This record gives sequence, structure tokens and C-alpha cells, in this order.
Amino acid sequence: MASIVTSILSCTVGLLWNKARDTAAYKLKDGDTTDEKIREIVVRELNDIKSKLDGLSRKDLLSSYGFLKEGVNLLNASLDNSNDDEHKETQDNHDETSTMLDGAECILNQTLEPSRAVGKLKTQSDKEFQSAKKRFEEARKTATHAFFNEALSIKDRIFAAKLRVCSEILECLESPEIAMTGCETFLQDLHSLPAIREIFSVYITGGIKSRLNKAERLDNVKSVMMINYALYQFHFKFGRKRTTKVIWPGVIDLAGRRFNPILNWQEVSTRKSWVEGPMQPRNDLLLDENIRPCHSALNGHGDIVAVRSEVDLKVVSKTGESKLVTLSDPTEDKVIERYIKGLAVDNNNNVYIVKCLETRGENGDVKSYVLNVLDDTYNVKHRYTLNFVKATGSGMKLAINNNNDIIMIKNDDPYVHVCDNSGHLKFKFERGLILGQLPRYSLSISNENDIMLSSNKDRAVDVYSERGKLKSVINLPVGHKVVGFVFHHVICKIVVLSFNYQSDSYFLLCYSKTGELQTLTFFSKRTSQLDLRPYITSHRSVVPIAVVLARKVIYM
Repeated sequence: MASIVTSILSCTVGLLWNKARDTAAYKLKDGDTTDEKIREIVVRELNDIKSKLDGLSRKDLLSSYGFLKEGVNLLNASLDNSNDDEHKETQDNHDETSTMLDGAECILNQTLEPSRAVGKLKTQSDKEFQSAKKRFEEARKTATHAFFNEALSIKDRIFAAKLRVCSEILECLESPEIAMTGCETFLQDLHSLPAIREIFSVYITGGIKSRLNKAERLDNVKSVMMINYALYQFHFKFGRKRTTKVIWPGVIDLAGRRFNPILNWQEVSTRKSWVEGPMQPRNDLLLDENIRPCHSALNGHGDIVAVRSEVDLKVVSKTGESKLVTLSDPTEDKVIERYIKGLAVDNNNNVYIVKCLETRGENGDVKSYVLNVLDDTYNVKHRYTLNFVKATGSGMKLAINNNNDIIMIKNDDPYVHVCDNSGHLKFKFERGLILGQLPRYSLSISNENDIMLSSNKDRAVDVYSERGKLKSVINLPVGHKVVGFVFHHVICKIVVLSFNYQSDSYFLLCYSKTGELQTLTFFSKRTSQLDLRPYITSHRSVVPIAVVLARKVIYM
């Protein structure tokens, strides 16, 4: 498993050069990239850093850099002493086993990879490894002293932050969780520096100050962004608890908003002055035609299933491939008009669609809501007329709970209807309303089958039990209104997409299961009042959540 340590080594040292990718692997992408060759390039680049970095003349910075370099050399010696043949056999067996593990086991297995590799190194070359660990500890301490030296320039302090992060990750190869906890705490110290806030504020908002010191400001922004990116990737790969872009702890407070370097990466990295973009910017999927955001859902494969027209669905994969699904009706000759009014996907990727049909009858035209249940190949396997709901043509919102019950709300109906998976009504309960005004319908289900609904003119989220008892009310910050929300089943948080009319902007609000606001992050400005409202969706079996717009899907 020495290759795991080699990969971490290459990425951490690459951070010192604002390179978010594995530096050595990128340079050797057309050839055979061996562990020994990667380490050779890492050492060569470390040797180049001292001569190429301007202003690296401070005692603590030089000391930290020296300790880091010594630690890398000793770690390389430890790696060279490991048994490559045994390593290959172990790695092959591990890879084979990983393919048979379920999701939770894979996360744990991946988390343990560095400690397994380090355990082998300690057994075979304990002296070199322990000496390397001691050097990384010294590098971390001296980099910390340099960072908190207010007499240094902000450029030097950012470089000290890079040395601190690199050293701590390499020092704690046995226990990635300890490294991540320390690095995330330190990241907050970096982001709280007034100079960092000022740099990002000017870079993002522009103004007269933005015309001065452009090159230096760009370099500082890139450095801070790369620190965040490297830590996010390390956390995502080796963390026991999955992190997401929405709740990344390293936000930067700006005037009137908070900037999330992971979620809002594209806001700075798409500038023409940004020579080299990040490896994984915000994952935007552009669509070739309009879909209806409010009638869209994420399935277990990460595909977006959305309404395209009155009778068509569009299924779009994360790679951009798409297909159309046309829904016919058995009474086709009698149908005057039809509209898809609601859509949801269950745990098994069955698709639930409610259509409003107007048909010719013996006593005149008849309007009704019809539930269509499609299997995971989008063939209709069940239809049922929802006689318990008055057909007014209003839109509906659907959600499927853990028991495969269907929860339905209609925009002009004060009741929440709970049905079995074939559409038969089990019971209903009345949702709380103020002054007779119905909110824009928003609906989601928690991991405990709690039913969450928007309320109080979209200024709050009501949480009901599975049987319809009001358990709690989550009030949004002043000025914010609910656009949509989901329960994130991986991190067990409630993520609200809100709109603030004062700033004409959308935000992502992350709440704990008990309703405490944990993060409030700027998402985007509203481009036009004529645009369709975005919609947020998730699926319990996949990691990302998605914000859906008329011609774009943003995975987070």
C-alpha cells in the first residue's frame, strides 16, 4: 500500500505550488508512473521551491520548509524499504474485495487505507518512519509560529498555512481524522484574517481597489482556494464522516454574505486571469433544452428525472447523456388535455407521476388526477385515479417515505394526503395555515419518516411526525423565504434553498435535525425575475444533492 502514501505525499507537496492535482502523475500521464518516479519528482520540486519562491527569507518559514524536506526524504527511505512484491499482492486483494463491499463498508475501508499502509511501513522500517514523523511535527510547529507572526506579509502567512497543512497531513498518516480536525480548525483561523477577507471581497466584488496589485491578489486567492480544495479532497477520500460542499467549514465572511470556497469555487476560478482552473469546479451540467425545475427528482444513479412537456419526461445522466420518455394514456382517444402535475422517485428508482387529465364523458368533460407508477426502465406498471383529491389543475408535490408510502400535497388544498404505493388513501391531516393563505408547496421526508412542509408564507419549515403530529417549526432568518428544501440522508441535515429579496440572491441554509441553523451560504444572484425558480432535490442512496434550473443542473 505504499502507493497510497506516495499519492498523499505528491498531492500535499503539490499544494505548495497551487497545484490541486497529483503533480507527478500529471507530468507522467503519458508514461508509466511508478511510485519511485513520483517520489523523485516530489523531491526535485521541493528542491526548486526554495530557489523559486520570492520572499522566503523568514526564519520560521525556512525552518518549517527544512523540516518538511527532511521528513519527505526520510519517508521516501521508509517507502523504499517496503516489500514491493508483498505490497502488490495486498493491494490487488484489497481492490478485489472493495468491489464486493456495500457503500458504508467502502467508506470505512477507504478511510483505513492510509493507516494500513503506514502500519506496514512502521513494521518494515520503523526507524526511518518515526524520524520522518518527528520532522513533520517540527515542520507543523514552526509553520504555525510563522502563520501567527503578524509582522509577516499576508503572502508569507499563506505560505506558512500551506506548510502547516502539508506537515499535519503527513504527520498524521496513521489517523487521517486527527489531521482533518486540526487542519479544519486551522483553516478557520486562516479565513478569519482581516487581510484574507479583504482580498476575497475585492477580488469578488471589484471596485477601485481591484485595479491595484492584481497579480499578487490573484496569487493569494489561488493559494487559499487550493488549500481548501486539497483539504476537501483529503476529507472526502479518507474521512469516516462524509463532508459535502454545502457544509464545508471553511467559509469566508464577506460584507453581507459568506463565501464557501468549495461550493462557490466557480465564482472565482472562471476568471480569464485564472491561468489554471481547479480539477473539480462546481459540477454544473448544462442542458440542451428547458425542463421544469419544480417537477424534477434525483434517482439512485444520480440521474435527473424531470418533466419536459405536458406528456414527456427527460432523464439526464451526470455525464450529460439524456433520453425522452413519452407517457401515453389508455383512454387516448378521449383525452382533451393532459398535464404532469407532480413527480417523485422512490428508493428502488420507481418513478411516481401525477397527471391531470381532462377527458370527454357521457355527461360532459371530466377532469381528474391520475397516478402513474413507472419502473426503473420507465415502463408504466400501475395507474390509479386519485378520487380523494379534487381536480382543479393545481400543481402537486410528491415524496416517498421509507415505507414506500406516497405523501401528497396540492397547492390549493390544506390537507396532506398519505397513500400506499399504489395510490390508495391511508389517511390525511391538515397542515397549519396563516390567514387562509397557502404557501408555495415544498415537501421532503427525513430519515425517520418525518414530513417537512413549508409554512408561514414560506418563512418557516414545519416538521410533522409520520402520523401528522406537529413536532417542531424551523424559522428562517429574517428576509429569507423557502424556495425548496431536502433532507440530506448522508449527513443527516436539512438543506434549505432560500431567496432573500433584499439582496435578490439565493442562499443555502443548513440545519441540524433539531432545527439549529449551522451554515448560511450564498448560492447565486437571481439573473432575471422571469426565470423559473430553481429547485433542490436529493435521493437517499446517493451522496450529492442537486439544484435544478431550467437549463442547468448543479450537483453539490
